[in-house]
Amino acid sequence: MFLGTYEYTIDPKGRLFLPAKLRGGESTKGGNFVVTRGLEMCLYIYGAETFHGPLLKRLENLPVKNQQDGRAFKRLLLAGAQEVALDEMGRVVIPKTLIEYGGLKKDVFILGVGERIELWDAARWNAYSKKAAGTFQKMGKNLEI
Repeated sequence: MFLGTYEYTIDPKGRLFLPAKLRGGESTKGGNFVVTRGLEMCLYIYGAETFHGPLLKRLENLPVKNQQDGRAFKRLLLAGAQEVALDEMGRVVIPKTLIEYGGLKKDVFILGVGERIELWDAARWNAYSKKAAGTFQKMGKNLEI
């Protein structure tokens, strides 16, 4: 399980250092990841084993009433996906098309959010997290956690 928030920079070649706490575990054996488009204009990073196993199985059985919507979602998620591997310094190269999709500049936030890692442009994350704070408080009260 991926947890935590980390502030890093992405270099001009698209290389991103992944924190050691996010590099270990069963889903990231061999240092292989899959990066793809995420919701709210961030990027999702999955351990390759999670992406090729449980995630793809869930995509085959999407709970949608309109199959055309399901196909569109799968196309955009999978067509945007790229396999990446850690280099000897613990970095991955984020493809240029995904950097553009996420609007990533130099400063980024790396979030561990359970089964995946999210990569956000720093300014976009700051704006989003402020906006989502009310939802967090409301849901926390309703869930009593």
